[in-house]
Amino acid sequence: MRTVAALLMTVLFLPLAKDAAGAQRQTQVPRIGFLGAARWSSDFLEGLRQLGYIEGKNIIVDYRFRKGTIEVLPELAADLVRLKVAIIVTGGPTATGAAMKATKTIPIVVVGGGDPVGRGFVESLSMPGGNVTGLSEFAKGLHGKRMELLKETFPSTSRVALINSRTRARYIETYQRAARSLGVNLETVDVHSLHEFERAFARITTMRPDALTTVSDTLTIRHAKQIGEFALKKRLPSIYDSRQFVTAGGLMSYGVNYKAQWRRAAFFVDKILKGANPASLPVEPPQFELVINLATARKIGRPIPPEILLEANEVIK
Repeated sequence: MRTVAALLMTVLFLPLAKDAAGAQRQTQVPRIGFLGAARWSSDFLEGLRQLGYIEGKNIIVDYRFRKGTIEVLPELAADLVRLKVAIIVTGGPTATGAAMKATKTIPIVVVGGGDPVGRGFVESLSMPGGNVTGLSEFAKGLHGKRMELLKETFPSTSRVALINSRTRARYIETYQRAARSLGVNLETVDVHSLHEFERAFARITTMRPDALTTVSDTLTIRHAKQIGEFALKKRLPSIYDSRQFVTAGGLMSYGVNYKAQWRRAAFFVDKILKGANPASLPVEPPQFELVINLATARKIGRPIPPEILLEANEVIK
């Protein structure tokens, strides 16, 4: 009888034991907070997949996309903290700052945080010292490199128009120094709102520049297609700091490879989940890419020299 009773107890408790084990495994699935632009989420997920993480299976990603002004970021960051996520992945300096204010203990992996040391996100690139690590987008001389590429591609360039928004005014002097060193006269045209682009285009038309460039921010990226169409209409060679302008019809771009950065962010997530301390996980420098739109080059009648094409990471035909 005792043997029968023992068997019955085993049968009765087996399902409970399985349920308990299943619940335990479920609680062990890490939750990652994603505080960034929706357009980069697929690259981040691809990076996770390359490391063996499948969303919804062995990792959970809670997305908080900024759909309005940057003022909502602190609330979104606080929401992720309340969810008790294991790691917060942030896109850009504003999102990173919001996450840092929301938590001093949850590891933060930053992508595109500008100069993380200069902004106070980390103590140093080699030894971050806090709960923040990730990938920098800061590189000295990057603006100068764009001007050099423009001059190498079109040697007769002597006058360049630069569309700039108020949020990026600090970069203008860097551009000016680079232009002066190449014998190029750089004239800036400011835009402060969505309604000022037509006025800016009219002014550039009267300036009669040899080429066009711009500084990327939310305002100019939102109008990338409009800027590209203007340059195409005026048959102006153009160079930008983001591939988004080139895929929208611009001629060429040289800047941070953000797709690669978001995939690489998964490496930091993996390391931290396996026990690495963000305080001693070095911040990595950015990868750069040169993207050229040959279709645009043909439309404006300005061929790209073969030696420049050989340097390109991607050529759009």
